[in-house]
Amino acid sequence: MKKSILLLILLFLIQLSVSLSSSNETDQQALLAFQNCITTPNQFLANNWTKNTSFCSWFGVTCTPKSQRVVALVLPNLQLQGTISPSLANLSFLSILNLQNNSFHGGIPYGIGHMPRLRVIDVKNNQLNGSIPTSLFQNRRVQVISLAFNELSGEMWRGPWYVPELRVLNLRNNSLTGIIPPSIGNATKLLNFSLSGNKVGGNIPKEIGNLSQLAFLNLVDNQLTGSIPATLFNISSLLAVALSLNSLSGPLLLDEGNIVSNLYFLSISHNQISGCIPSNICQLTELQVLSISFNNITGAIPRNIGCLSKLEMFFIGQNPIEGTIPTSLGNISTLQYLDCINNWMEGQVPKELGKLSNLRQLRFDNNSNLIGEIPEAIFNISSLEVIGFNFNNLSGRIPTTTGLHLPNLEELYLAVNQLEGEIPLFITNASKLEILELDRNSLTGTIPNNLGNLRELRALLLHSNQLTNEPTERELRFFDSLADCRMLRYLLVGYNPLTGVLPNSIGNLSSTIQNIQIADTLINGLIPTSIGNMSGLTALHLGGNKLSGSIPSEIGKLKQLQGLALFNNKLQGRIPEVVCHLSNLVQLYLDGNELSGLIPECFGNLSMLQHLYLDSNKFSSKFPLSLWKMSGLLYLSVSRNSIEGELPSDIGGLKAIVQLHLSSNHFSGEIPTRLGELQNLQYLDLSNNSFFGKIPLSFANLINLEFLNLSLNALSGTIPTSLEKLSYLKSINVSLMI
Repeated sequence: MKKSILLLILLFLIQLSVSLSSSNETDQQALLAFQNCITTPNQFLANNWTKNTSFCSWFGVTCTPKSQRVVALVLPNLQLQGTISPSLANLSFLSILNLQNNSFHGGIPYGIGHMPRLRVIDVKNNQLNGSIPTSLFQNRRVQVISLAFNELSGEMWRGPWYVPELRVLNLRNNSLTGIIPPSIGNATKLLNFSLSGNKVGGNIPKEIGNLSQLAFLNLVDNQLTGSIPATLFNISSLLAVALSLNSLSGPLLLDEGNIVSNLYFLSISHNQISGCIPSNICQLTELQVLSISFNNITGAIPRNIGCLSKLEMFFIGQNPIEGTIPTSLGNISTLQYLDCINNWMEGQVPKELGKLSNLRQLRFDNNSNLIGEIPEAIFNISSLEVIGFNFNNLSGRIPTTTGLHLPNLEELYLAVNQLEGEIPLFITNASKLEILELDRNSLTGTIPNNLGNLRELRALLLHSNQLTNEPTERELRFFDSLADCRMLRYLLVGYNPLTGVLPNSIGNLSSTIQNIQIADTLINGLIPTSIGNMSGLTALHLGGNKLSGSIPSEIGKLKQLQGLALFNNKLQGRIPEVVCHLSNLVQLYLDGNELSGLIPECFGNLSMLQHLYLDSNKFSSKFPLSLWKMSGLLYLSVSRNSIEGELPSDIGGLKAIVQLHLSSNHFSGEIPTRLGELQNLQYLDLSNNSFFGKIPLSFANLINLEFLNLSLNALSGTIPTSLEKLSYLKSINVSLMI
C-alpha cells in the first residue's frame, strides 16, 4: 500500500515537472517570437536574449521566483522598431506589459485583451495603428490601459464594458472616432480617463456620473456635442475636468443643493456653452483654475466671485460677458492670471485689483466700454508680467508716480484708448519689458531718450499719438538710445508730429529689426545711407513725410525686404536698379514723389511682387515690356506720369491683376483685345490718355469688373451691350467720339 502511494506521488511530481517545463518553454518561445518581430539599436536585445541564459535573466523580463513564469515585460525607451507579436498572448502569467516610448507599428494583438492576469498595458508613444481590441474592455483584471500618442483609429467599442478593476484609461492623441459608450459608467473604479486629441463625437454620457472615484477627466480636442452633465460635479473625488476644444453647448449647470467638491481645475473653453456663470459657483470652494473663454456665455461676472478664495487662474475672455468688473476680485489674494479679453464689460477698473499682490497677468483688452483712469495701485504690483487694456475707452494719464515698480513686467498693452499726457519715465525701469504698445492714444511730449535701458525690448508701438521731437534738437535723438535694444524687431512711431531729421544712427539698430514704420511724421531731410545696415528688415515704411534727395542705393542691401513704402515724399532722381536685387519684395510704394527717368526694366524679375505703385511722379518714355508679363502682380498703378506708347498684347500676361491704373499718361493706340483675359480684374482706369478705336468686345469676359473708366480718350463706336451682363459692375465712365 505504501509503495503504491509513493508511486502515485512520484508520477505526480514527474507530470508536474513536465508541465512546468512545457510552460516555461511556452514563455521562452513567446519571447523569442516577439524578438523576431523587432529590431533594436546595435542588436542589443538579440545579443542579450539568447538561449545560453535563462529567459528570466533577460533584460526587461521579470519572472515569478518559484515557477519561473514571466509576469512582467518592461522595455520602454529603447528605440525598438517592428510589430508587437501576437505570441505575447501566450504569456499566461503576464501582469505588466510596458513598451512605451518606442517605434512599434502595426496593430495591438487581439489576444492581449484575453490575458487572464494582465494588470497593466502601457504602449503609449509608439506608431501603433488599427483599432483597439474590444477584448481589452472585457478584461476583468486590467487596471491600466495606456495607449496614448499612437495612430489608433476606429470607434471606441460601443458594447458593454466589463473592466471592474480599471483605474487608468489613457487614449489621448490618436484618431479614434465614434462615441463615448454609456457603459463606461460600469468602470466604477476608474480614477483617470484621458481621451484628448481624438475625433470622438456624440454626448458626454450622463453615466459618467457613476464613476464615484474619478479624479481626472480629460476630453479636450474632440467633436463632443450636447451639454455637460450636471452630475459630473457631484463626484466628490473629482479633481480636474478638461473639456476644451469641443462643440459642447447649453449652459454650465451645477446641481442645486450642497455639493461636496474637491475640484481644483475646470476648463470648458473653446466650446459653444451659453447661459450665465452659475450663481452657485461658490460651491466649488477648492477651484484654482477656471477657464470658460471662447464660448457664448452671457450675463455678468457674479458679484461674489471673490468667494473662490483659492483661485489662481481665471480665464473668461472671448465671451459676450457684460456688466462691470466685480470689486470682490480684489479679495482673491491667490490670483495670478486674470484674463478677460474680448468681452463687453463696462465701467471703471476697480482700484481693488491693486490688492492682488500675486498677480502675474492682467488682461482686459478689447472690451471697448471700460472708462476712467487706470488705478495707480495696479502699477505697484511688482509680480505683474503682463498688463493689457488695449481697445477700450480709458482716459487720463498713465500713472507717473516715481514709486511705481514693475521689475517683472514683460508686456504692457495700453493701445487704442484716450490716454493723454507724457510717456512716464518709470517705464524705462521695467528692465524685462519686451512689448510696449501705447499707440492710438493722445499722448504728448517726447519719446524718451533712455529707451535703450529696455535691453529685452522686441516691439515698440507708439504710432498715432501727438508725440513730438525735443524742441532744441534737429535730429530724432531717441534712435541713438534704441541702438542698445539688440532684440528690437518692431518699431512703429509713425503718425506723430515728430518733425526733424532721421539720424545716421538709425543704421545702428539691431540686425534683428524687421519692421520700421515712421510714416506721416513730418520728418524731412535725406534717407540715411546707413539704413542698408539693417539686414533683417522685412518692412520699411517712410511714406507721407517730406523726405528729399534720391533713394539711396544702400537700400539694395536689404535682401529680406518684403515691403518698401516711400510714397508721398519729395524724392527725386531715378529709381536705383539695386531695387531689383530685392528678390523678396511683395509691396513697392513709390507714388507721390518727383521721381523721373525710366521705370527699370528689371522690375519684371521681381517674381514675388504683388503691389506696384508708381503713380504721381515724372516717369517718361515707354513702360517696360517685362512688367506686362508679371503673372503674380495684383495691383499696378502708374497714373499721372508721362508714359507713352501702346499697350502690347503681352498685357494678357497679368493673369492675377485686380486693379490696373494707367490714367493721365500718354498711352496711345487701340486697347488690346487681350485685356479681356484678365478675369480677376476689378478696377480698370485708362482715362485721360490717347487711346482710339473701339472698346474691345472681350471686355464682356471681365466677370469680376466693378469699376471701368475709359473717359478722355479718342474712342469711337458704342459701348458693347454685353457689358450689361457683368453682374459686379457698379460704375462705368466712358466718353466716345461721335
